[in-house]
Amino acid sequence: MNPDSQNAMANAHTLRMVDYNQNSEVQALAASILSELIKKFAAKILVHLAPNEILNVCEYGCATGGSSIAPIRAIEELAGQRKVVIIMNDLPMNDWKTLETTIEAKFPRIDFKYLAKTMYSPIAEEASIHLGYSCFAQHWLDNGAPTGLPGDALWANQLPMNCLERQSWEKASRDNWKNKLLLRANEIVPGGRLIIHIHSSLNCGNLSEKFAETLRKAKSQMITNKELSPEQAIDLLIPQYCKSPAEIFNILCTPEMSSLWQMEEAHHQQLPCDELFEQSNIQKQIGFLKGFLDSTLRTSLNQLQINRFWDHVSQLASNDPNALTSNGMSTFISLKRVG
Repeated sequence: MNPDSQNAMANAHTLRMVDYNQNSEVQALAASILSELIKKFAAKILVHLAPNEILNVCEYGCATGGSSIAPIRAIEELAGQRKVVIIMNDLPMNDWKTLETTIEAKFPRIDFKYLAKTMYSPIAEEASIHLGYSCFAQHWLDNGAPTGLPGDALWANQLPMNCLERQSWEKASRDNWKNKLLLRANEIVPGGRLIIHIHSSLNCGNLSEKFAETLRKAKSQMITNKELSPEQAIDLLIPQYCKSPAEIFNILCTPEMSSLWQMEEAHHQQLPCDELFEQSNIQKQIGFLKGFLDSTLRTSLNQLQINRFWDHVSQLASNDPNALTSNGMSTFISLKRVG
């Protein structure tokens, strides 16, 4: 993969969110489930805080706020009259203006701070955060794609387990996950919590969303029709890696992580996302996909090619009402900082 394309993929990590709030039903569903864990375990944090002590919170990978409203509402309700400060963190190219507009009017009593940098770096001072949380962020890789993808794969999860390219992506994801846990352990106070939603794969490592296979077929048709150059085909990918339960929990169960984090609760489940869409409403489903994919596609395709890509997707879906279903796997975890 050439350096220019790799840099563009790194920037696309947040550019994908331009239309996020307009197509965030799936994200909001995951956020509502995450909020139940926040209600349960943030309440345990508050028991040990002095009445006048500020509750310090950080959201890692906030995007434009579509996944933030439900968790923030849960935190505000629990805090009551207590002052709450929330750091909203994402990459510099995030749409920060949309984020501010989305959250500040809804939560005027909360003091928001904005930090534009990768979540795979220090975000807050040592032992300063009581509650950290993240929703739909962990599967996006730091530094973009580690390699191009051979054939018609759009996600590394669509490659065989023994494929060297897939193994490179798996390693990058594993390193990101370990690094994130170590960084958050430094920032979160003993007894504090890190509550995370991770967009995941099936236990076999494959994707459960049928839309992923349909999009792969669209790429395949463009390759067959010579609508992509060989270089574009390799660079046409989504810089996500969806970890299996083993890939998530194996890291958490190492002696190093066990000395830092106690796992309090975890769920690996399929989200009933298809209930959010009428299966006959292809354009609504495509709108959801464009909301987080179009800016990534722009890093390797021109606008005419992007239009052709979605034309192929629409045609494939027109003959199959299930072609764009989005019932993805999710892992929800509450971790308590040991100490």
